[in-house]
Amino acid sequence: MDSNLTSPITQNIQDTSPFGGEEPTNQHPWRLSREECVFGFLKGKKLQNLADIGVNDMYYTKRLKSFSETGNVYAVDVFFPEEGTVKHGIKCINDISKLPENEIDCAIMMDVLEHIEDDSSFFKTIVAKLKPGATILITVPAFQFLFSAHDKKHLHFRRYNRKQLLKVLKQDFVEIERCHYFYTSLFLIRLLMCLKKKKFDGNDTKNWKYDEKHIITVIFKKLLSLDFTINKILNTFSIHLPGLSLLAVCKKTQ
Repeated sequence: MDSNLTSPITQNIQDTSPFGGEEPTNQHPWRLSREECVFGFLKGKKLQNLADIGVNDMYYTKRLKSFSETGNVYAVDVFFPEEGTVKHGIKCINDISKLPENEIDCAIMMDVLEHIEDDSSFFKTIVAKLKPGATILITVPAFQFLFSAHDKKHLHFRRYNRKQLLKVLKQDFVEIERCHYFYTSLFLIRLLMCLKKKKFDGNDTKNWKYDEKHIITVIFKKLLSLDFTINKILNTFSIHLPGLSLLAVCKKTQ
């Protein structure tokens, strides 16, 4: 299977309605926390050209603009038209090959690799497009034994453990700066659901009824961000608690 974006997930995009849709009116605290915590690794970096690979509803893409000194952000996903388009001031293209060569200094993939059958080749293709010193942020769902109706619905090939993700990321000219699980609290909840054989399809994350400033949203977001921070600190001591998701921060060395 080809490693560019047009081949591995085209069928997923065509067959699954959540891809390419509009943002929900109210964002789930899980999503708000992920944005705050994962994008925290970009603070203080002097970035100009950023790319979001596999953008879904462009929630994360739009928020990348604040980290670009030039406001230059690319969105890459197969549902964009062949000729390309501009949405929210973001250049939208449907193929990785259309990214400029040796210009992108940050690429993010928020829950993308699990959609790609040949994830290693796909990652290698992305790295080849980046300029030396570029930052790469990656999140994936963790632990295959948590594979559920939610994963089937979104046509995931797999969930990852840390060893599996590191194997994908160990490419020429890639330095892995950190790789650890996060959201241990949600992992425990999902594990309990699996043990009780309770179905999980993920719909609850799409139908959050409270706005971003509601006290319930704020509390849940703070708890999840605390969970992330604890795992981030433990990673410095090579302690890796299990989590619902897995994060990697990488740098292209040359």
